[in-house]
Amino acid sequence: MTAIRSIRTRLLLIVALVIGLATLAQAIVAYRVALNEVDTISDFYMFEMARAVHRSMPDTTQIVPMPPSKSLPANESNCFTLKVRRTENAEHEPSTRPEVLRHFSQRQDGPQTLRVLEVDVPGAHIEVSHDLAVRAQTARALALRTILPIIISAPLLLLLIAWGTTHTLAPLRRARREIAAREANDLQPLSTACVPEEALPFVNEINVLFTRINAEFRARNEFVADVAHELRSPLAALKLQVQGLLRAQSPEAKAMAQERVLAGITRATRLVEQLLVLAREDAARPGHNITTLPQVARLALSDVLTQAQARQIDLGAELQEQLPEVVFTVRGDAEALRTLLRNLLDNAIKYSPRGGIVTLKLAREATHIALSVEDNGPGIAPEERSVLFERFRRGHSGQDAGGSGLGLAIVRTIATRQEIDIRLDRSETLGGLAVHLTFKPADADA
Repeated sequence: MTAIRSIRTRLLLIVALVIGLATLAQAIVAYRVALNEVDTISDFYMFEMARAVHRSMPDTTQIVPMPPSKSLPANESNCFTLKVRRTENAEHEPSTRPEVLRHFSQRQDGPQTLRVLEVDVPGAHIEVSHDLAVRAQTARALALRTILPIIISAPLLLLLIAWGTTHTLAPLRRARREIAAREANDLQPLSTACVPEEALPFVNEINVLFTRINAEFRARNEFVADVAHELRSPLAALKLQVQGLLRAQSPEAKAMAQERVLAGITRATRLVEQLLVLAREDAARPGHNITTLPQVARLALSDVLTQAQARQIDLGAELQEQLPEVVFTVRGDAEALRTLLRNLLDNAIKYSPRGGIVTLKLAREATHIALSVEDNGPGIAPEERSVLFERFRRGHSGQDAGGSGLGLAIVRTIATRQEIDIRLDRSETLGGLAVHLTFKPADADA
């Protein structure tokens, strides 16, 4: 069965169901009340008939129609049956004969169920009976008269509700038409004029989504433009180096040209790899796995060990080996955290002088886990630190070290996604740059 997806249709069905159930409930209650009233009035007339017959003392069976009443509807079949049987001791005057016994009962007379009043008086036994089916029919007629206005007005009520819902949902249809008529790059906020209060949060969230998508598109366009600009220089340099290799005559010139071509290819490859990493981290979702920071740090150190040895860098680590590794567990993606630390170590090695020092420190504090990467390089001036996390930005003190300016941009992207606080400062022990990371322990979420 296909689900009904229209709010208007669902609302009309719910209202129709409620009206139907309310009408049914009212009909049942009205029938019960009417039947009770009919029983009370009919029993009263039965007793009054018995009193009147007692005074007149008829000696034959009679069928006496019920007198007109404003309480009960006129009905030819709405009649009572009267039976009088004389007994002994009839010497009293009819007007002075007291009643001695009366009681009501039910009796089956063929297909009919009768309500019977029996009155014993001196000298006579009087019976007045009434068909219960007639009472039920009378009660149904009264109940129908009660609920008939509701039955008649229900379709009109549904039409009014249908018109009201159509009018109320008009702003949503207007927003749908506005979105359908837009171009793919038109992400202006939707109008919230005359939008119902219940639908306003939905429209506002769409506008917030449009704002995010617009910012994402703008960042992507800027990223593509920056990539095109950054790739132009290494590719142009590589082209010149290949041309120089083709023009080289002597073996020494060819060897030097080949070395330059290989270096250019290496730089271009590194740039492309970092661009791919940055694009992947931008699109990735936050990880919620349990990760042990000492293990991630060891893997990141092994990734840059060859590079450190090539530049004779003293690569050290203070991982608090005396503490159990469980105290350094965090929630995050292990591979992303490894990329983050690898980029920090790569930058520290690259910008440190040959034979310099790079240290990775890990410490557990009362409310957080602190990790830092420090070096004895030239450091970064305080006024430059706020912009170094932008893409393709490099500090003036490290221009000679090469690089694409994407390392810290990748670090910031991962840190933001993994909810890691990051801060650049001057190393108190080594004098160069210190990158401080603050992690929330996994056990803090318990």
